Amino acid sequence: MPEKLTNEQKHERFWCGFTHIRVAWVFVVFCGWSVFLNWRGLDKPFSRPNAIELPFYVLIVVIYAPILWMVLRCFTERLVIGIAAVHMAIAVFSWFVPSLFVPSLFNPVTVPIRRTFLVLWIVAFLLSLNMPVQAVRHPYVQLEEIR
Repeated sequence: MPEKLTNEQKHERFWCGFTHIRVAWVFVVFCGWSVFLNWRGLDKPFSRPNAIELPFYVLIVVIYAPILWMVLRCFTERLVIGIAAVHMAIAVFSWFVPSLFVPSLFNPVTVPIRRTFLVLWIVAFLLSLNMPVQAVRHPYVQLEEIR
């Protein structure tokens, strides 16, 4: 009878970017793409989700982010999930309070938030660059059962 795997064992076996090269490159590409998108939208107002997209944003923030938080155990992975979830939560919040996020280059709310997210994504990208190196150095090797 196969034994039930804990969340840590599932993470190490399937999802860890520090032991699986494909997962590591997915994180690097995602973080690099996020840095580019945040840099490109630095002096632009927040894009508010429309009424059709709003339930999907809420679903991702409320349901999928906590599930991914449980599955992904490493600091870099959780940093990426946290940044993305907070970014989407702010987009949802901007839909409910549009007067706070008026499109202006001198808005005291949006400009620091945009710059902070750019810095956070740059940090996440730099941290994710270590993942492929570690995955090549220490690949996951499944141990045989000792009888």
